[in-house]
Amino acid sequence: MTKTYEELVSELKEIIKKIEDNETGLDESIALYERGAVIIRQCENLLASAELKITMLGRD
Repeated sequence: MTKTYEELVSELKEIIKKIEDNETGLDESIALYERGAVIIRQCENLLASAELKITMLGRD
């Protein structure tokens, strides 16, 4: 199932909270950082797709 942009941003915010809470260990922080990087790429792809769609609609 593909998550929406909003769902991805929400997950990313949770990851940031966990990394910054001073209770998360180094190994878990690294894993969370890696997951965050994947989420950011997914968000960038969704935004690029939306931009392309808007551009195409503007040409009609």
